[in-house]
Amino acid sequence: MLFFCTYLPVFVFSAIISYIYAERAICCVKSLIIMQNKWEVDFSLASGSTLRRFQKNHAHEYASCLRNLDRVIMLLDDGNSLRSLNRNPSFFRSEKRGVYRIGQTGLVGAKETRLYVYAAEREKVLYVLGMGTKESQATDINEAHKAVKNLTK
Repeated sequence: MLFFCTYLPVFVFSAIISYIYAERAICCVKSLIIMQNKWEVDFSLASGSTLRRFQKNHAHEYASCLRNLDRVIMLLDDGNSLRSLNRNPSFFRSEKRGVYRIGQTGLVGAKETRLYVYAAEREKVLYVLGMGTKESQATDINEAHKAVKNLTK
């Protein structure tokens, strides 16, 4: 190959090198486009102490909610809209004003647990707002609505 390259005219050799770099650049741009279409999860609005408490005291429910969060992200990445996801999957429900809850699934005798999220559709960011139980549901939803109001100001 080295022998062949030494007899190539300079402009042909330059064209080959330019083609190789152009192909690499196209691959990089395609990767960036794919990455831009992916949804992100942001936990910055959720109380770290509440999440840690659930992880410690209700580990199975916590893990189930996070698995379901991953499922929602996968469905959104596949191009599904939030409206089409309401109640399908069954663990995903609207709590009005942009707040959705993700419940745990597949746990017998578990404490009913919900993860509250807000989706910023333009930015493709799913904000985790908090986590709670059936007993704290009304308070959790009110807090989630307040967080969304502050976020969208």
